[in-house]
Amino acid sequence: NKDVQIIGIDAYGSVIQKYHQTREFDAEEIYPYRIEGLGKNLIPTATDFDCIDTFVKVTDEESAHSAREIAQTEGLFVGYTSGAAIQGLKQLAAQGVFDKDSKVVVIFPDHGSRYMSKVYSDTWMRDQGFFDSQNEEAAQTIEYIK
Repeated sequence: NKDVQIIGIDAYGSVIQKYHQTREFDAEEIYPYRIEGLGKNLIPTATDFDCIDTFVKVTDEESAHSAREIAQTEGLFVGYTSGAAIQGLKQLAAQGVFDKDSKVVVIFPDHGSRYMSKVYSDTWMRDQGFFDSQNEEAAQTIEYIK
């Protein structure tokens, strides 16, 4: 269906988006990132890149904050990769990709129980420097939800 777009989410430090664009593996794209289960330093043979219209790159920090935001605002205990999916959606919305008639489906591929000592830990978030770019007091703490 030409009206359906498949949008992939990729991590900075992963080769997937560039491979999708060029069909060439570029090792220069590889550098460490924290999002588990997202991005690759190799080309997955099970992925049909022709089915994906575009990829959006997301940061570790914004993805972690997005996962926490979903837990706080929607009551959905999602994982790091789900936070990345929402972060990609936010970025596309900010670019004006969607209009008032757009119908968007987001797949949350993981759950938060695997990230209690990471994304849902204020200590881990602080250690990563993920509170440095925003007022830590303004970032509603997740510790009280546990």
